[in-house]
Parts: sequence; structure tokens; C-alpha cells
Amino acid sequence: MNYANIMQEIKSTRDYKETRVKSELLKEIIIAGDTALENHGLDIVLFEDGEQAKQKLEGKAGYFGKFIGAPHYIAVLSNDGRKSKEDAAYIMEMMRFKAHKEGLASCWITIPDTDEIKTDLAIDKSRSLCGFLAIGYRYAGIFKKDIQEKAFRQGAIEITYLDEWGNTPEWEDLETRGLDQIFYLTRFAPSWGNKQPWKFLITRNKVVLAVEKDSSTDTDLDTGIIKFYFEKACLDNGISLKASEIETIEAFNIPENYEIRALYNI
Repeated sequence: MNYANIMQEIKSTRDYKETRVKSELLKEIIIAGDTALENHGLDIVLFEDGEQAKQKLEGKAGYFGKFIGAPHYIAVLSNDGRKSKEDAAYIMEMMRFKAHKEGLASCWITIPDTDEIKTDLAIDKSRSLCGFLAIGYRYAGIFKKDIQEKAFRQGAIEITYLDEWGNTPEWEDLETRGLDQIFYLTRFAPSWGNKQPWKFLITRNKVVLAVEKDSSTDTDLDTGIIKFYFEKACLDNGISLKASEIETIEAFNIPENYEIRALYNI
């Protein structure tokens, strides 16, 4: 899979054709998600009858309160916990990329993790509902032109610091480190409300992912998404990564309103 191309092309889709996707292709997308991480302990649930699921969720869930109709939906369930949510988001993005590769569109849908919702969807109440994805063919025909643009993202130098917190690099600095294309691609990562609550601190041989603490949103899913983009951007550019044990923010002089969510040897 060419992750770099997909990062630049993929966008969330709000309007779908009623055309159903072949079951075999939906299964391939789920397999891509299920094999994206080892020992993830997550469940991926496919709702092939999108209209039935929509009727149950209308008015109860949606992106900024608007539920998005689609021919199919996919949910990811986990045990409660921050790492599980990170992994769920990672897997969701893998499925979105596979869908895009196969000519399909997708969109994250905000859905409450409540017993009522899980009862409506016949989901095990003991599991947390971490992610919910609309999937199908993009609707853009004669009567509706596809004019949806990719959402604005900060630039590569705006999401990075070099050597010390607060020191914004020049583009040439990233080129010198061989990281210019990595962060050019990583910048395309989506986030809730397009907030992009992350910063990368590049030191001599490490890259620190720090995510802003925000009591109003759940940053665990955003963390899983940005990790997916960064790791796949490195993979596509032939850069070997090794995750390291997370250190304290004091070790890197990171402010208290951020927390380290990943540390890579690079």
C-alpha cells in the first residue's frame, strides 16, 4: 500500500451512494484493520445493513450532532483503557486507508459509548465502543459535484520542534535530518474538530510525540491517529523506527499542559 499517496488524497466523506459494497471487499477491509497491530485485543464489528443501523442511531450520534447515512458501518470495541483507544484509532485509520485504496470513501462518526447505544446495536455492554466508521461509495454525480476540499492542516514546521521545546525548525533543518517528507506527510493526520493537539520534538536520535491535555475532548483517539500517520510515513520513506520506553516530560522540558504519548529511537 502506498501510504504517502493516500495521506495526501484521503478525506472524510459526508455523502454516500446507496450502492452496497461487496461483502468480500468489506471483509478485506476488516482484515486489514485486524492485522494492523499485533495482540490488540479489539473486536471489529461490521454492520452490513447501514439503513437499519442508521434508524437506530439517528438523533443519538453523529459528527457535531449530525448523523451520516451510509450503506455500511464498522465499529471497533475494546476493553476500557487509553492504550486500547489508541489502538482502536490506529486500526480504524488502517481500514480507512484500505477502503480508499479500493475506491471507497469513509468518515469517522462520533458515537456515545452508552448502554443504550450498545443495546440498539446488539453490542456487548462490557466492551467500550471506541470508534465508528461510515463506509461506502462517495456520492458525487450529475446533480451533486464533489467540491469537498481536504480540511486545513498545519504545516510540517508548525507541528515540530527541534532539539528543545519551543524551537521551531526551518524547512532546511528537517531536510538535513532527512525528516522533511516524514512530517510533510504526518501533517495530514485528521483529529477531532481538526484541533491537531500534537507536537513532535526532534532530538539528536529520538522523536518525542507530545499531545496537549484537553479535558473537553478525548485525545486518546487522536493519539492513535497521529501515531499511525507518523509510523506509516516513516515506513514509506525507508526510516526504521523503534519505540522506546516513555520518559517524563521533565526529561525534555516539555510544559505540563502536554504529555508524552510516544517516544521513538530514529
